[in-house]
Amino acid sequence: MGLRRKVESLFNVNLLEDLIFVDKKQVYFLVDLNVLPNVCHVISGDLNKIGLPKFETIEAKKLLNFVEPDNLLAEVEGKHTFIEKIRQDFLTFKDELFLYIPIKSNQKPLWLYIRLRRLSEKNLVLGQVVRVYEDTPISIIHYQKTYQDPLTRLFNRETLKMHMSYLQNTEGAYLMYLDIDRFKHINDQYGHQTGDQFLIDIANHFISKWEYNVLYYRLGGDEFAVYCYDHDEITIIKRAQQLINEIENLNEIATKLNVSVSIGIIKITNNNKDYHNLLNLGDKAMYESKGKGSGKFTIYAY
Repeated sequence: MGLRRKVESLFNVNLLEDLIFVDKKQVYFLVDLNVLPNVCHVISGDLNKIGLPKFETIEAKKLLNFVEPDNLLAEVEGKHTFIEKIRQDFLTFKDELFLYIPIKSNQKPLWLYIRLRRLSEKNLVLGQVVRVYEDTPISIIHYQKTYQDPLTRLFNRETLKMHMSYLQNTEGAYLMYLDIDRFKHINDQYGHQTGDQFLIDIANHFISKWEYNVLYYRLGGDEFAVYCYDHDEITIIKRAQQLINEIENLNEIATKLNVSVSIGIIKITNNNKDYHNLLNLGDKAMYESKGKGSGKFTIYAY
């Protein structure tokens, strides 16, 4: 009995209509959502050609072990949350879902373009590997360029705009608007190349301090934004003070030129969460901080 017939018999489904016009070499699989743990059943295709070992069944969550977390898509969506996002998308989509999945390989990841379709009457998910890419797909490269700052690899303005448009629960959410004090002195004394490297050093410091509830963005020039959630006012004040201390002591140039940062803090609410409004308020609070002197923060007063 072939793989398809075995799966059809197991789940009492007829997949002939779904598979009749496809290349029988393509990889198809079925995941049962009715029982835990969810199990993936291979229907057809050569798994070796998509970077996976041969198996007929495997626990669905174990497939995530084959996913390469270090990739261009993860650099935008977050390396520490990339795989969890795949899992959540899989569990929550309703009708049809297309995903780019990078699979670990010795040299560079293989990219799988996967179509998922929910068979609602059976609560099953039918999956198809539509295409395999040996190089990063153009659409992923375009996505990265759209949402990631090319100099620092931090999120950019467009990403902040996207994140704020998705924001539903503003409880415990804050935006910090950062402007580096005395940054011009770095460019004047050491040149713009050193100035760019200083911005990269700041970004690398941010990236190295990953926390699930803190996201960093470069807005342009020497201006950054930090989106924090699951915070209260005491926590956000401590974070602002910590940021000031870290940038003042970032490296030898920072200490030599007395570089610091001015911060404007905005409590995000349902009334002000519009991207443009938040940046305007943050900019206003930041300039109020600059008026107090270097290395100060201001919480915007409504």
